Amino acid sequence: MNEAILVELRFFFSSVIWGMVLLIIYDVLRILRRVINHNAFFIAIQDIIYWVVSSVLIFHMMYNQNNGIIRGFAILAMFLGMLIYHSIFSDFLVDGISGIINKVIFTIYKIIRKTIHILLSPFCFIGKKLMIFFRFLLKKLKKFGHFILNRLKKNRKSDKIAISDNEKGD
Repeated sequence: MNEAILVELRFFFSSVIWGMVLLIIYDVLRILRRVINHNAFFIAIQDIIYWVVSSVLIFHMMYNQNNGIIRGFAILAMFLGMLIYHSIFSDFLVDGISGIINKVIFTIYKIIRKTIHILLSPFCFIGKKLMIFFRFLLKKLKKFGHFILNRLKKNRKSDKIAISDNEKGD
């Protein structure tokens, strides 16, 4: 086979591989978005960064392998690589990896929550007992306060009666 044709075939298959690589990088962003909620602003920023990095990588690939000449079949080959990767692997990998990461994060969350619950349970028990004691103490203090207040009212009335009796006697 002619050497020029082999060079073009290598460039074509390299472009297919680069299309797959670019979509793999984008799938990493998709996984990140499924694991961590993003608003539209951050998604737009991520997409802009992705396309800038992709443009640099594509330019670098074309410069190294084809002397910087942009060939239509190379772009078509990248698109073909993206299409092949997306139709065979993309959804399966994104769903699988993000599902595994979410399960791991949820499991770690449950373990941390359970550990904190176990560590704090003695303090909660003591806190509940202290609350019961303070309610009991407050109830007794209220009764004692009402008792003292009633005594003071009675003493006040008897003092008024005594004062009025002394004034009448004078």
